[in-house]
Amino acid sequence: MTDEPGQNGQADEAAAQEAERDATLVERLKEGDSKALDDLFRRHRDAAYGIAFRLVGSREDALDVVQESFIHVMRGIQAFRGQSSFRTWLYRIVTHAALDYRRWRSHRQAESLDALAVLEPAATGPSHPAPQEEAAERDLRKAIDEALANISEKNRAALVLYGLEGMSYREVADVLSISVGTVMSRIFNARQRLRELLASEIG
Repeated sequence: MTDEPGQNGQADEAAAQEAERDATLVERLKEGDSKALDDLFRRHRDAAYGIAFRLVGSREDALDVVQESFIHVMRGIQAFRGQSSFRTWLYRIVTHAALDYRRWRSHRQAESLDALAVLEPAATGPSHPAPQEEAAERDLRKAIDEALANISEKNRAALVLYGLEGMSYREVADVLSISVGTVMSRIFNARQRLRELLASEIG
């Protein structure tokens, strides 16, 4: 016998309580209480950072995305009608901000590389490998990061939200404004592609 149904009920109750706390803070923020934004930030900053980091792949860029997302929250809070939970709304903002940031960064990097190719000679010189144990661990992390980076943006976002942030299919669908079936398809495709990329990198 298992107490899983009871555990699920407790989890649902806890989630409902968290959503109610968020709703109270949202109303306070709408009324001009700036401390409410600080409270919302403390409640959700870790999850928001986790999503941003896994989508942009850089600590500094992820922090920028989170900061920009909460600025968006502050500016757009009056238009938030509570049709979804604040958590879903925030994750939608963070996800879109991170994907936009990736596109902007890719464009800027392409421009920079073009400029360097004209202005500077190619760098030469030996590399300096780390100790064997550190190198192996770093290679594995690099392979995973590169594999994630080479999954299409829409599939990667679904995989990050579901597989790494623990959101349900319905929550991911709400964040990305797509159907549950599309979420499932994107996650399946992302996992298949991730396996292929890791197999080629590690094997």
